[in-house]
Amino acid sequence: MKNAIQDPNAEIEDIERLVGEALEHAGAGGAVNLSDLDDRANRLCEYLLALPALEARPYAARLESLIDRMNALEDAMAANYNALSSGVGPFGPVLQANR
Repeated sequence: MKNAIQDPNAEIEDIERLVGEALEHAGAGGAVNLSDLDDRANRLCEYLLALPALEARPYAARLESLIDRMNALEDAMAANYNALSSGVGPFGPVLQANR
C-alpha cells in the first residue's frame, strides 16, 4: 500500500501542520498547492474507518477539528481566487503542501 499509515496520531498532526501552514499562507493572499492533501486525508480516513468503532472513536474530535480547518482553508482559497479573478490582492509564491 502506498505510504501506509503507521501512526494515525502522527499522520493527523502532520496533516494539521500542513493545513495550518496553508491556511496561514492563503490568509496572507498566497497561492497553495494541496495536490497531495486529498490523497493523504483519504488514506487517513480509510485507515480509521477500518478500525473497530471503539478504537476509532478517540480520533473523532481531532478529525472534526481538522475538517473545520480544511473548510476554513477552502474559504480562504475561494476568497483568494475571487480576488485574483477580479485583479485585487497581493499574490506571492505558491506554498507546496506535498512535502
